[in-house]
Amino acid sequence: MEFQQLQYFQIAAKTQNFSQAANELNISQPSLSITISRLEDELKVRLFDRKGRNVQLNEAGTIFLRRVNNMFSELDSAKREVAAITGKQARQISLSTTGAPLLSGVLKNYIQSHQEVVINQKCGILDAVKKELVSGESDFCITLPAIRGENIECRILKEDEIVLIVPENHRFAQRKSIKLAEVADDDFITLPLNYNFREVADLLCQAAGFMPKVVFEVDDILMQELIELEKGITLMPLYLVNRPHVRRHNLRMLKITEPDTHIQIGLSWLKNRYFSETAKQFYDFIIQNYQI
Repeated sequence: MEFQQLQYFQIAAKTQNFSQAANELNISQPSLSITISRLEDELKVRLFDRKGRNVQLNEAGTIFLRRVNNMFSELDSAKREVAAITGKQARQISLSTTGAPLLSGVLKNYIQSHQEVVINQKCGILDAVKKELVSGESDFCITLPAIRGENIECRILKEDEIVLIVPENHRFAQRKSIKLAEVADDDFITLPLNYNFREVADLLCQAAGFMPKVVFEVDDILMQELIELEKGITLMPLYLVNRPHVRRHNLRMLKITEPDTHIQIGLSWLKNRYFSETAKQFYDFIIQNYQI
């Protein structure tokens, strides 16, 4: 079993698509397929279920990936620790998030007081962010909802909730609270499917007993404008509603009493991962100063 085989397997498992994985590795797809097949032959088990152009990890592949991720995480920690001893450690942090607004303010304040540190930041859906964390690509992730799991540590940064936003002329605009099921027949304005909060909002509607009738899929700025035009209603985290740039003179916010809409923003990292002094200082800064 070769180190390169494990690298190729890890990337293929992350992308679940051999073409995409080959592009990321800068090799041909046949080369990747041959390498994975040789690894499977050596293990005497299939790691992927082939589904046309796509592949999907099976049970054996999922178990093997967990061990491979742990191995690469230990190797990365060893490199970091050796670099720290020799004084060659770079002052940089890799950070992933499910939404840039989750970093608003706190990251700016950190960079202002730590101008020598380089921040490598990525944004993606929850599943992608978790994969980056588990594979060791990210030192930390700040997500909504918080990421927990085997070999993952989590510190809750903020307790928040989801609220309903309606135009000022909506039939429930004068209410302070509402059961979400009461608007099951309304038109909804939502974020696109590739936004993490879209899944959170859809699951909340399912918990209320309905699937939202989506009439527009737009980003959060256009969402606000469409609600003002009375094109629909939306669900939104309270922290976004309370941001200074959000105009609310033509909008009304209703607390949701049923189902439970409380959510948590969390800072997560891998257990037993070696952290440089830079990473430890970043952790301390976020814990002490996080607010959005």
